[in-house]
Amino acid sequence: MKNKGKKHLKKRNKNDLPVFDSNHDFLKEFEKKEEAKTGGAENTIDCGEKNKVDKHGMPVLDALSVEHDFTEVSSREEFIQLLEASFKKGKAKPVKKPPSVPVKKRLKRYPPVEIELDLHGYTAIGAQVKAQSFIHTCKQQGIFTLRIIVGKGLHSDIGPVLPDVVEDVLQELKKQDLVIWYEWDKKKKSKSGAVIVYIKHFERFE
Repeated sequence: MKNKGKKHLKKRNKNDLPVFDSNHDFLKEFEKKEEAKTGGAENTIDCGEKNKVDKHGMPVLDALSVEHDFTEVSSREEFIQLLEASFKKGKAKPVKKPPSVPVKKRLKRYPPVEIELDLHGYTAIGAQVKAQSFIHTCKQQGIFTLRIIVGKGLHSDIGPVLPDVVEDVLQELKKQDLVIWYEWDKKKKSKSGAVIVYIKHFERFE
């Protein structure tokens, strides 16, 4: 009986360390320790915050956990509100177009007459074509102020014709935004022999 009891005792060396007779004994000892660890882990209760339960098996929420979750939700809602407010503020308001500068004020920027066209001797159709071509050319060359001489029709049997022809041309070019303004040199067409024309260049003041 004593011999049998001794068989169950582990052999140890002088340093009190276990001595195994074979690899098989070592493997069996290792498996026993692993089973002991596994069994202990299964019997233990996780004390983590997420696995806390009351006596009825219901999960218990830690006060700090609840406060953290509530703070996270509040922060998210506050962020959404701030984001919506920023979008509302960020909506671009329609930019009001600055009031246009009055024509008389704009004309003060214009220089005196730079070039002129004399239509004496032209027929009505010839004067019309020449006036249009002349003004377009002046626009391309960067000329601002010009004069067109139409005469008073003193030597005509039917009176002055060219003033009306040229005025029709100027009104049409004004509609096309090529001419900003024109005025007769004597203020009245009937008393004038020439018309001063101001070509439009300052579109940014519109």
